[in-house]
Amino acid sequence: MTYRVIVEPEALQDLINIYTFISKNDSKNKATTFIRELEHSIASLSEMPLRCRKSYYTEDELTRDMIYKGYTIVFNVGETTIHILTVFRQKSF
Repeated sequence: MTYRVIVEPEALQDLINIYTFISKNDSKNKATTFIRELEHSIASLSEMPLRCRKSYYTEDELTRDMIYKGYTIVFNVGETTIHILTVFRQKSF
């Protein structure tokens, strides 16, 4: 089964903030490349989204976390859709 991936407004703002941060602290080219790679990784959730771990941030079995280069993508699995809820940088402990 293929799911439709929907990026919620909060997650879209997260992606914009990530792009802005990388472009200010490194370069626009690196920011663009990173966001493209991150979006590709998010799009891959359309196939087998349950491969990702159950979210650390909720008890809901259908809310999952995907890790990509130090970022956590929190998403919810519906019957036919994947809702990207938020994207944030993991903190090192």
